[in-house]
Amino acid sequence: MKRPPRIVIIGASGRLGQALEARFSRDATVIGLARPQIDLSSTQSIRYALEPLKFDHLILPAAMTAVDPCETNQDQAYAVNAVAPGLIAKICAAKKAHMTHFSTDFVFDGKKDGAYTEKDAPHPLGIYGDSKLKGEQAVLEASPYHLVVRVSWLYGPGKAAFPEWIVDQACSKPELSLPGDKTGSPVSSTDVADLLDPLLFGPGGEPASGIYHLCNSGSCTHREWGQACLDLAAEAGAPLETRSISANSLADIKAFVAKRPANSVMSTAKYTDFTGIVPRPWQEALREHFATSETLRQYQAAACG
Repeated sequence: MKRPPRIVIIGASGRLGQALEARFSRDATVIGLARPQIDLSSTQSIRYALEPLKFDHLILPAAMTAVDPCETNQDQAYAVNAVAPGLIAKICAAKKAHMTHFSTDFVFDGKKDGAYTEKDAPHPLGIYGDSKLKGEQAVLEASPYHLVVRVSWLYGPGKAAFPEWIVDQACSKPELSLPGDKTGSPVSSTDVADLLDPLLFGPGGEPASGIYHLCNSGSCTHREWGQACLDLAAEAGAPLETRSISANSLADIKAFVAKRPANSVMSTAKYTDFTGIVPRPWQEALREHFATSETLRQYQAAACG
């Protein structure tokens, strides 16, 4: 009888890490690592945590993802987002284990018309995107059989993200605005976990390698995404102060330190060609998220109380 695969997930307590652990624990033996078990800013900590372990796959969703702090803490950003993935990739290669490294739409500058494909040349605008791009390169240099998965506009259960934030804002403010000139592809963390499975354990028997984009189908502006969140929250009975969001521009948001790509829509055609699976529309995934959201249940209770 074949033993179940052994998978290490680094960043198991994060939003994506929780979804990955929940998904792969069904069919595999999962070892979840997070702080203080492993510190990605320390090469000694990485070696100490990983070198004694036996595993077949390693998934790395952990990163320094706060875009503006990356600009002001550049050494830490490169240590966590570039040096650490490269070292982990080398450890995996030495163990003949497959690695999946999660990256970001911020490797692109946003100047393209239409969706970015895996063949488009990256050109990051800031330290976050550049550090993640260098992490991608280090992982694939360690082994061409490793996998890099780019995601965008990630949300999901376990930790509050944009949907929870915008609903919270709408419950306390009479007016809201979001960029109408920033376009992307939202993706649910639970969908990412489900979509990753055939890349690792598809019918071909060998895990995918190289770079793949993973996001829900379709695209929207940041304002449209926020409006969709409020519409679903209103349906669920959240006590909103405002139910509509006006459009502003990225240039209007003076609090941003780092530049953001105006267009970060990513094509999943390569994924579909490999797996035969078309990711479901972002609207469908978002509706499911709101239907199961603990935050919304709290809002409903407050409204009824």
